[in-house]
Amino acid sequence: MKSRELVTRAIRFERPSRVPLHFRNDPDRSDIVQVDYASLVDWDPSRKGVDEWGCMWDNLIGTGAGQVIEHPIANREDLTHYSLPDPHIGSRFDDIEAAVEKYPDKYIAGSMGLSGFNRMFALRGFEDLLVDLHLSPELVHELADKVFEFEFGIIEEYAKRNVNGVWFFDDWGTEHSLMINPDMWRKVFKPRYQEQFRFVHRKRMDVLFHTCGNVWDIIPDLVEIGVDVLNLEQPLIFGTEASNGIDRLAQNFGGRVCFCTNVDSQRTLISGTLREIEEQVQHIIRALGRPEGGLIALADCGKDHNIVPLENVETMGQAFERYGRDIYLDSSDARPRGKLRRR
Repeated sequence: MKSRELVTRAIRFERPSRVPLHFRNDPDRSDIVQVDYASLVDWDPSRKGVDEWGCMWDNLIGTGAGQVIEHPIANREDLTHYSLPDPHIGSRFDDIEAAVEKYPDKYIAGSMGLSGFNRMFALRGFEDLLVDLHLSPELVHELADKVFEFEFGIIEEYAKRNVNGVWFFDDWGTEHSLMINPDMWRKVFKPRYQEQFRFVHRKRMDVLFHTCGNVWDIIPDLVEIGVDVLNLEQPLIFGTEASNGIDRLAQNFGGRVCFCTNVDSQRTLISGTLREIEEQVQHIIRALGRPEGGLIALADCGKDHNIVPLENVETMGQAFERYGRDIYLDSSDARPRGKLRRR
């Protein structure tokens, strides 16, 4: 079974031959090739560190991470005169086109990079945006309109280039809960995501949604509005005294959405022994995998962060490769764990 069919079957619960593998940093080894749209080729920043959105970045050397330290929208007047980058410039998609040509049998995922709420607070500032939600909701809606307008343009361009899925990256959780009240999220953001996901589906692509932190309260909403693949990199964060986080995800959402996950990137992957990492890979496959599908292994999570021991990352990847066929070779203990959701 070739990679694209393998991934598609896992997402659709149509019995893939094994757990698909996603190696973000090694497309030749991966079933999924994830590619970002690019900044403008001739982008000439007004100051060093300013991106095409007007955000000034302070990047942490050697980590691939950073934060915005100056935001272009300080007030309503700034928002009124703010101009979006153009999502339709062809050179943004050179890497996508190259990937489609180079990997005709693999699943191509077009990444949205910083998207949605994360893009909004990069433009406005995190604290100011939280205050705006309560005191200036009209500003929030206007800003969201601009950000989502850009993203619709990128999605449209991905569809023209035979991309299979659109990967959104929008962190919503803290250690303990959502960053905003779940009811506020449902009022302001859920309808926008729903419209966006419907557009992706109309273009015959899948919705892959990454979010970090404890987002338990909105997982049912994300499933309801059309997320096909839910990318959670801290599965243990959802644990309670009564249930391990991996098992809790399986018990409540197994069979309803395809998971893309890894050994817990905040705990086990950083500080676990090699044996603990391998055991957690087996736990994930047993709990979240099933003969019908519903699991994609994020097999090199953390490699590009430069804070996770590379030996740990490689052990995880090798374990997913080794054990990812087990539930398909012996499905005698398969049992229903929830109603399968199909588009």
